[in-house]
Amino acid sequence: MLPEMVEEIGLTETVAGFLAAANYAGYLCGALLISFMHNLQLKIKLYRYGLIAAVATTLCMAATTNEWLWYLLRYVSGLSSAAGILLGGGLLMLWLRHNHAKAELGIFFSSLGIGIVLTAITAQLIKIEYSWDQQWLIYGLFALILIIPVLLWFPDFAKSTIGTQHTAHKEAQSLPSKQFFLTLQSAYFCAGFGYVVTATFLIAIVELLPGMRGLGWAVWLVVGVAAAPGCWLWDIYVRKVGLWSSLFQAYILNMVSTALLLFDPSATVVFISAVLYGFSFIGIVSMTLSMVGRLYPENASRAMSHLTFSYGLAQVIAPALVGIIAEKSGSFTDGLIITVIVMLVGITLLMRAVALLKSGNRELLI
Repeated sequence: MLPEMVEEIGLTETVAGFLAAANYAGYLCGALLISFMHNLQLKIKLYRYGLIAAVATTLCMAATTNEWLWYLLRYVSGLSSAAGILLGGGLLMLWLRHNHAKAELGIFFSSLGIGIVLTAITAQLIKIEYSWDQQWLIYGLFALILIIPVLLWFPDFAKSTIGTQHTAHKEAQSLPSKQFFLTLQSAYFCAGFGYVVTATFLIAIVELLPGMRGLGWAVWLVVGVAAAPGCWLWDIYVRKVGLWSSLFQAYILNMVSTALLLFDPSATVVFISAVLYGFSFIGIVSMTLSMVGRLYPENASRAMSHLTFSYGLAQVIAPALVGIIAEKSGSFTDGLIITVIVMLVGITLLMRAVALLKSGNRELLI
C-alpha cells in the first residue's frame, strides 16, 4: 500500500518509515505482553480478539488521512499481529505436543508466504480501478473472510493442559543457559533488521530501478511464492543436515539477498534477490521459533515472545532509520549497506549461540 499512498497523496519516505515503525512497535509491545502471560484461556481469548482487531484496523485506515491516527491504527495492527503469530504459534505447538505430533511449525508460518502472494495478486487487480482508501477497505474485507474459518474451527484446548504441570519441573531443570538465550535474542534482532528493511522498502526500491517501474507487485509476488513452501522445505532440510546448519544458511541467504540489490540492480538479479529473501526470512522465523518451542516446551508462547521482542525492536528501529537516510540521500544504498553489516553481526552471534549450546551438552539439537 505504501507506493499507492506515495503516488496518490504524496506520502513521504519518512512518514512511510514511521508507519512501518508504528506497526512494528505494536508488534513489539504485543510480544512483551505475551511474555508475561501464563493463563491458557487468556491466550485463547486474546488470540481471537487479535484476529478481529487486525481486520478492524485495516478497514479504519481508509477512514482518515490524519498521520497520527494512521500511526495509532498501525500500532494496534501490530499488537494484533503479535497475537496472531506468537499466540497462534504457541497454541499450535501446545496442541501438537499433547497430540503426539511433530513439533514443527513450518506449515503454520507458510501462511505468511501465502499472505504475501494473496496481497501481491490483489494489489495488481485493484490498483487501477480503486483509490488507495478503497484498497484498504478491500484488504480489510478480504481479511474478514479469512478469519471466519479460524474462529469457527478453533480446536478445544481443554485437554491440552493435561500433564503440563507434571512435566514443567523436569523441563525447567534442562533449560539452556540465560547467556545462550540472550545471544540468540541478539542474533534474532539482526534477523529482524534484515527482514524489515526489505519488507518495508523492497517495492519502493524496485520502482526506482531503471526499467523496473510498475513491476514492484511482481517482485513482491515472487517473495510470497518463495516463502509459501519455504517453511515446509526448510523442515525437510533440517531433518537431513540439522537445525543449526540450516539456520546458518538461512541467515547467509538473507544477507546475500540484500547485497545483490547493491551490486547489480538488473531485473534478473532483483527477482533472484526476491526468491532468496522470501525463502530465507521465512526459514529464519520458522526454525528459530520452532527451536525455542522445543527448548522451552512448558511455555512456548512466552519463549517465542521474548525472542520476538528483539525481532520487533529491530522492526521499530530499522524502517525509521532507513526511511530518514533514504529521504536525505535520495537512495536506499546506504540503508542496504547497513542491513548487510547487521546481518553479518547476526551470523557471528549465531556462531556464539551454537558454542554456548554445545557447552551445555545439547549437541543433539545441533
